Amino acid sequence: MISETMKFTNRCKRIFRHAELAALESSGIVEPIHLLVGAFHEGTGVCAELLINYYKMYDSLLERAYQSNVDDEKQAVQCWPFHAKVSLSVKRILERSFQLMMRYKQIYINEGLVLKSLFDLKDPNICSLISRQDVLSILDIVYSPRDLIVSLKEYSYPDVTVGERIIRRATQADFIALRDFVENEFGNGWIESIVNGFCETNIPIFLAIEKDRIIGFACYDVVRKKKGLFGPMGTAIHHRGQGIGYQLLHQSLRAMQEHGYAYAIIDEAGPIEFYERACNARIIPIT
Repeated sequence: MISETMKFTNRCKRIFRHAELAALESSGIVEPIHLLVGAFHEGTGVCAELLINYYKMYDSLLERAYQSNVDDEKQAVQCWPFHAKVSLSVKRILERSFQLMMRYKQIYINEGLVLKSLFDLKDPNICSLISRQDVLSILDIVYSPRDLIVSLKEYSYPDVTVGERIIRRATQADFIALRDFVENEFGNGWIESIVNGFCETNIPIFLAIEKDRIIGFACYDVVRKKKGLFGPMGTAIHHRGQGIGYQLLHQSLRAMQEHGYAYAIIDEAGPIEFYERACNARIIPIT
């Protein structure tokens, strides 16, 4: 199942490098506790919030990680994308992360999927240091969808290359096609928000069209009819990784800026690192 075709976010790759460095201080073999140390050490995005809230736990994890010793080094394997050998437990974590990625129809494995898989494994080393309640709180930070904020005060629309596809605002005539697209690609969870959008005179939904078919959409002001919320947004699974989401996002942000909003709230974002990179979005801390 694990192959070089698996894609990881940049933050996830950095966590793996931090984990390898931590492993070099002990057995030289990457174990689950080294992955957790790597996540704390990363210090960006949701990992920054992790460190701020659990810095004392980080000290305990470091101490235990440096004492780590694989019971049977013959069980260690070479596993993409690591340069060092990893324990079989780490290999299972990656396999589980891949399964979660496929379940959620994502194309990148991120730190949330890795840490969720890590805690599901119930590694004895980690369970002895972290309570079940703390595990749940950590997963709220790194695994649950999070709200982000984008400043539109000095927002500048980037130079976006559209190519052969069309990016345009939806019209009433698009309702059935968009409803069917959303149901087929993402299920029924977003249909109410789509209906809310079509209740507006100037529909706050942008579409990506290719060969007269919808391949993506983005909304604002539609979730619970709350003003200033961006989302939901989605791209057909076979068209992901082509910059369509980036184009739809910026069309929406520009429209929100023109409407007079000083900030946009990205509601329950899944691919957090995408929004951080695409529009300088920032995590809203959990209080």
